[in-house]
Amino acid sequence: MPVTTEAGTLTPPRFLARLRQGKGRYLGQAAAGSLAGVLGLWLFCSALAHWVNSAVQGVSPDPARMALAVAGVILRALGHWARDGAGQALSLQVRHILRSQLLDHATARGPLWLRAQGNTAWWTQRLLDQVDALHGYLARYLPARQAAVLVPLSIIVMVFAIHWIAGLLLLLATPIIPLFMALIGWGTQAVHATQQTRQAELAGHLLERLESLPWLRRMGALAESEQAVSEAAQDYRRVAMRVLRVAFLSSATLEFFSAVAIGLLAIYIGFALLGMFTWGPASALTLGEGLFILLLAPECFVPLRQLAQAHHDLTAAKAAAETLAPWIQPSTAKALETSNTLSPDSGQVLVMEQVGFHHTSDTQPLFQDLNLVVGAGEVLGLAGPSGSGKSTLLYLMAGLVPSSHGQVRHSLRWSWLAQRPHLFHDTLRNNLLLACPTDSDGTDDAALLAALAAAGLPLPDPQLPQGLDTPIGDQNRGISGGQAQRIGLARALLQQAPLWLLDEPTAALDADTRDALLPTLWTCARERGVAMVIASHDPVVLARCDRVFTLEAT
Repeated sequence: MPVTTEAGTLTPPRFLARLRQGKGRYLGQAAAGSLAGVLGLWLFCSALAHWVNSAVQGVSPDPARMALAVAGVILRALGHWARDGAGQALSLQVRHILRSQLLDHATARGPLWLRAQGNTAWWTQRLLDQVDALHGYLARYLPARQAAVLVPLSIIVMVFAIHWIAGLLLLLATPIIPLFMALIGWGTQAVHATQQTRQAELAGHLLERLESLPWLRRMGALAESEQAVSEAAQDYRRVAMRVLRVAFLSSATLEFFSAVAIGLLAIYIGFALLGMFTWGPASALTLGEGLFILLLAPECFVPLRQLAQAHHDLTAAKAAAETLAPWIQPSTAKALETSNTLSPDSGQVLVMEQVGFHHTSDTQPLFQDLNLVVGAGEVLGLAGPSGSGKSTLLYLMAGLVPSSHGQVRHSLRWSWLAQRPHLFHDTLRNNLLLACPTDSDGTDDAALLAALAAAGLPLPDPQLPQGLDTPIGDQNRGISGGQAQRIGLARALLQQAPLWLLDEPTAALDADTRDALLPTLWTCARERGVAMVIASHDPVVLARCDRVFTLEAT
C-alpha cells in the first residue's frame, strides 16, 4: 500500500485513494450487496403494490406474490449484511496495514526521532485515534458512495420502464442532495482537522500534568494546573460542538430537500390518478403502478442521505490523512535489513563502514566517514565530553536511528542499557523475564536471583522487601536510580546476547558498587565472548577497556 509518488507527499484525497488500492474484492462485495438490496426492494414493493391494488379493486391477490415479498425481504437483508460486512473487513485490513507501517517507520527512525515528536500521549493519539478516524471513510463512506450511484440509477431505470415522467422527476431531483452535500462538505474538513489537533494537544497536556503531579503538589501549583487543564478541555469542547453543529445542520438540510422531492412526485402521481393531469402517459397510470413508484421513490433517496451522513467521515479521514501521510514516507526512514547482520562465525560482532550522521539536512554532520570494528570478547570504551555524540553513536550501533550514509552491521541479537533504563509498571520478576528469550524456557527464580546478584543487587534486600514480587511503578517509582541501573544490567545478563551497548552503566552507582560490578562485566566479555561498547565519563571504567574511542566536541 504505497503512499508516495515521485513528487513527494501525497495530498489527502490521493492518500485515501491509495489506501483502497488492491482492495477491489471488498468493494466488489459491497457493490453486489447494494444490487441485491435493490432486487429485494423491487420484489417486495411490487408485491405490496399488487396487494393494495387487488384490495381496492375487490379481487383476490396472487398468492405467489406472498413468496416474492418474503424473498425480497430476505434478499434485501442479506444484501445490506454483505455490504456492511465488506466495509468492516476493508476498514480492519487497511487500518492494520497502516498501523504496521507507522510502527515500522517509528522503529526505523528510532527513539531520538520519537522524542522529538512529543510525549507518548501525542504519539499514541496519532497511532490510535488518527488511524481510527479512517474507519468511517472505509467502512461507511466507500460502500455508501457505491450505493449512492448504483441504487438510485437502478430505481430510476425501473421507474422509467413504468412511467417516464415519474422517472424524469426522480432523475432531476436526485442530483440536488449530492450538490448540497458537496457545498456543505467544503467547510467541514477544516473543522475536523482542528478537532483532531485539539484532541492530540489535550492528550499531551493531560499526560504532562499527570507525570509532573508530585512536583506540582510540592510546589503548591495544583490549582493553576487544574485551571490550565480545564481551559484546554473547554477549548476542545467548543471545537467538538462545532463539528456536531455542522453535522446536524447539514443533515437537516439534506432531509428537507429529499422530502420536498418525494412530495412533488407524490403530488404528480395523485393528480394523475385523479384525472387532474392528463398530459402524456399520465392518463394511463394505474393505481398499482403509482403505488409501486411511490414505494420506490423514498428508497431512491436513502443511499444519498446515507452518503451525506457519511460525508463527514470523509472530511474526518482527509484531516487524518493530512497528518498521517508525511509519517510513512519510506524516503525519510531507512529501515533495518536482516542482510546487515553479521554471521556468528565471523568473529566480528559490530562493523561500521563509512558511517555518517547529521540530525537534520541543514546541520553539520556529527560523524563523517566513521569506520569501527568490534570483535567478540572485546570491550570498547567511548569517551568524550558531554554533547560529543556518545549516546548518538550507540543509537547508530544499535540501529535505533538510521545513518545518513554508510553501513552498520551487527549481530542479530544485542542488549541495550540506557542511562535511565525503562522498567515497566509491573513486578521485578516480570521486568526481568522480559529479557529471557521466550517464556517457554521456564526460567526459574534461581536464575533471576543469580542475575540480580551478579549485577550487584542480591536479594533479600531491605529496600526490596517483597523480593521478586516487589512492584515497580511508572517511571521507575519505588526504586532508586542505582537499583534501576542494576536491574537493567541483570536483564542484559539474562538475555545472553553477543553484543552489549551500555550508556553510562555506572553513572548512578557509588564507587564500591561500581568496583564490585566491573569484574562481572569483564567476566561476561571474556568467558561468554560478549562484545561490549561502553559510553562513559568514568576514568576507572575507561581504564579497564581494551580500547577507547574518543569523540571530540562539535
